[in-house]
Amino acid sequence: MRELTPPGRGGVSVLRLEGAGGRAAFARLVGADAARRAADGVPRLVRLIGAASVGARSEAAELLDVALAIDRGASGVELHVHGSPPLVRALAEAAGAAGAAGSTATDAASHESRALARLPRAACDAAARTLLDQAEGALRRELDRLVLAPPAAWRAGLEALAARARVARVLLEPPVVVLAGPVNAGKSTLFNALLGRRRVVESDEPGTTRDAIREPCLLGAYAVELVDTAGERALAEAEGPAGVEAAGQRLAGELARGAALVLRLDPDAAPPARVETRGAEVAGPPVVRLPARGDLARSGERTAAATGRLRPREAPLEARALVEDAFHAALGLPRAPWTPGAGVPLAPSEVAGLAALADVAPTASRRIALAELLGPRPLGSAGGEG
Repeated sequence: MRELTPPGRGGVSVLRLEGAGGRAAFARLVGADAARRAADGVPRLVRLIGAASVGARSEAAELLDVALAIDRGASGVELHVHGSPPLVRALAEAAGAAGAAGSTATDAASHESRALARLPRAACDAAARTLLDQAEGALRRELDRLVLAPPAAWRAGLEALAARARVARVLLEPPVVVLAGPVNAGKSTLFNALLGRRRVVESDEPGTTRDAIREPCLLGAYAVELVDTAGERALAEAEGPAGVEAAGQRLAGELARGAALVLRLDPDAAPPARVETRGAEVAGPPVVRLPARGDLARSGERTAAATGRLRPREAPLEARALVEDAFHAALGLPRAPWTPGAGVPLAPSEVAGLAALADVAPTASRRIALAELLGPRPLGSAGGEG
């Protein structure tokens, strides 16, 4: 799938599905009947269904968008969709998954052009540098060298690329990190300290935070969506101010269940911070229990009880360091996510396509498969090590 309009927010984004793989993806996204009707070249409204449900096309299928589809003949099928970058990314992934049975290529554009298209949306410096390396051919150069390796080194190289792809996914899609815990644990104080500015009200009054406040934030080299939530406590009433607070508590629970990481501030926990162990049968994100001092002492004095605890008001830099340590450890992320010039698969279909090549031994077969996966080599790039 190729984006014909400039990447970024806009009223409309124009996408093109090209080649046999693109037409197969279009049929899977809209259904065979709708694809046949659109083949006459007359612009038609179609419903685009998410990749998770494209086979079933049931009432529960995820509707991504209602788009204007135009069959351009040899040029492919053109889709006019709402100009939302998350929607375009979702459609690109859905089109890649839909076409996987017929081809390992995700779209007619090259890996380099896909990286360049994502560059304006990079959420942090490491993400931008990673994308720029890929736009300049880092992955193709690395695979040009790796394709000649013996089987064991070939598999090890592909595993290293998959590991980088996992880190890149966190860089390119900032994870949601939720601050949770009882009232007066210091969540809002920590929220402000991590942002480096006073974004929410800090108060000794229980129940001050009743809604969820979300802001972009940097934890080390990674951009995240940081969420401050209503504190937990028993409420005697179900109406009025208590009812609003109760609704905030329910929202906090929902956000925590859908987050990538929960940082739980607990004044009763003993230092140091630790990741809660969760059995395989327990769904949900990892939870880090942070020993918090809370908002009980306001004068800035250091006491024995505060030693080793999270104290965002008195020691914001120490609090940031503790949170960053917990973030990296819980999600298994390296401190330095960008390695200059390293190749990184970006799309899930690229990662899956490379994994499928692990047992391919003949060099010629590897080259053919990689050419299909990465798309056309950019003009002016050299062969071999480029």
